Amino acid sequence: MNPNPVVLIVTSAFGDGHVKVAEAMEQSFKSRGIHRVHTVDLFAEVHPRLNELSRRFYLNRAALAQALYGLMYTKTSGIKPGRGLGRLLHSLGKRKVRKILDAMRPDVIIHTFPYLAAAEIGGEAVSGVPVFTVMTDYVLHGRWLHPNTMKYFVATESMKQSLLAEGVAEEAAVVSGIPIRPAFETWQDRERLMHKHGLNGSRRYVLLAAGAYGVLADISKLIKSIITESEFDLIVLCGNNHKLRSDMEGLYRENKRVHLLGYTEEMQELMSVSTCLLTKAGGITLTEAIAQSLPVIVYRPLPGQEAGNAEWLSRHSIIDTARDEEQLIACLRQLEKPSYRWERIRRMKSFSRKSSAGFIVSEILDALEKKQPAAGQQKFNIAEGKVKTVHGYL
Repeated sequence: MNPNPVVLIVTSAFGDGHVKVAEAMEQSFKSRGIHRVHTVDLFAEVHPRLNELSRRFYLNRAALAQALYGLMYTKTSGIKPGRGLGRLLHSLGKRKVRKILDAMRPDVIIHTFPYLAAAEIGGEAVSGVPVFTVMTDYVLHGRWLHPNTMKYFVATESMKQSLLAEGVAEEAAVVSGIPIRPAFETWQDRERLMHKHGLNGSRRYVLLAAGAYGVLADISKLIKSIITESEFDLIVLCGNNHKLRSDMEGLYRENKRVHLLGYTEEMQELMSVSTCLLTKAGGITLTEAIAQSLPVIVYRPLPGQEAGNAEWLSRHSIIDTARDEEQLIACLRQLEKPSYRWERIRRMKSFSRKSSAGFIVSEILDALEKKQPAAGQQKFNIAEGKVKTVHGYL
């Protein structure tokens, strides 16, 4: 194996989670002396206008846009990489992607976002570039699947079983947990952090995270309900939505129970001082909270993967989900009870997987050492619709 391989990590700015996973992976590689790591928003590079249009649609808070996204997500969940829509999606921008790969000459490609044109090309070369996929949610979608993938790294055993049901080989599906940055797995001095952020150590705080782009719905009403109907104070993160922050400051600047912030790189510190996280159901934010043993309430999960994340984790009693303000207040009152709160914390500690990024990097480096051909490079002499490959029937 090349002792300093060129690593390409494919990510996306759809939300903030994919970027954070890529960052965790990059840090883990560099901690081992592997510095030629390139993290690229490949879809944005290849199709900037389509990427921006898609991103705005994904972040649109309008009910119709959310419902349409959820319908599209559901209808495409079973797509096959070698057929129709799957082949089209994985082939978008192949010519430009090929130029990028030819210039970079990666020794390994890692996807943290399901734009898989690089996988499509990686498997075409004679020598082949090993391709790996790190899934960033708690539910499986067909967009992530590609026959040139050597290994999938997934959050749970149930996701592994879903992959196996799709025909993925046992050795290609690895339960790793979702990678998060090391700061979320380290102990924080709560008293020091309370003082640093100007918070009252005798109060308990709900950390209300609207997402990187401030898209959690009904924030003003949520703030009013929480300070009226519960004993919790609030730390409100408005993300990069400057208008939202300005509006909230106009309403709550003088209220000492409400602390308003924009986007922050100190999320792990704010989680450490909070009693509960109220958020949307992004896979990375949920994983970070679980690593911090911070009880979570997901409010009105968006259709698509976020609804899937919330449903799976709620069903396993790891988080709570509220679909309206009445359910939200009921959840908060439950969390005011020490016995209920500690049971949630116990379940989180039992579920959390530490050092996922390091584990995945070790698996990838071991695979490079062995230099086995990627799954997509195995040659099959098959008749259409008759033989089951690693990704279902052709």
